[in-house]
Amino acid sequence: MRKSILLLMFGITSVSLLQAQSTIAPKTSAVYFNIGFDMGIPINEFKTYNDEIAAGGGFNLFFQPSVKIPILVGFDLAFLGAGSQIQRETLTADIVAGGTVIETLYFPLRVETYNTISKGHLNLRVLSPTKFFKPYVDGLVGFNYFGTNTSVFDESEEFFLSEADNPLITTSNQNADWTFSYGGAAGLMIELNENMLIDLRLAYTLGGNADYYVEDDIENWELEFNTVPTDPDDFEDDDIDISAIPKNSTTDMLLGTIGLTFKF
Repeated sequence: MRKSILLLMFGITSVSLLQAQSTIAPKTSAVYFNIGFDMGIPINEFKTYNDEIAAGGGFNLFFQPSVKIPILVGFDLAFLGAGSQIQRETLTADIVAGGTVIETLYFPLRVETYNTISKGHLNLRVLSPTKFFKPYVDGLVGFNYFGTNTSVFDESEEFFLSEADNPLITTSNQNADWTFSYGGAAGLMIELNENMLIDLRLAYTLGGNADYYVEDDIENWELEFNTVPTDPDDFEDDDIDISAIPKNSTTDMLLGTIGLTFKF
């Protein structure tokens, strides 16, 4: 009798669990978030002026409205370094009294210059509904941004031109140019488990004309200071001149990405 009661209770519990599981609605949509390492390779006219590979990182986010339809919409952003340079410069200022130099002040400076490329696109993706290996193709439309910034730091022991806890004197922008970008991409996502995938992607983007500096330019900056400061407030970004002319061309690129995708 006791055995029969136990079997009956087991059966009731099993049925209840199955009914509870059947009431959990399956996922009808999905979100894919990727973070990865990017490499930008200039091609076509862009390559004739710039043969350096830009490296950096980025992310993308895709939404699949229905898991039964292999169409996703989303966007991607990539931030690439395209060359940097650190230089040492020294400014001097003579203190003159009655036509005689009575003291010379020295202002040792560290000058850091960075080229950056940012890329952002809206995406329409067709994703294979296969298990484990999921190839896909993307259509892209967006922008390229090319920037060059120079920061000047005070390296004097007395901190003549800055504060002791912040040696930055000023930051100057030498270039900031935007242009459109469009193209396509192909990739493969490999399942590690239900919610994590390795993502390999290669995008081909066609970019409009833009002004930009290349790594060779900033390695040979000739800085000209239009003022000899004696106080931090005397030094502004307009007081820095760069004797270099930016390149101008179309900005076509290949962008290779290896990353980790999380599925929600």
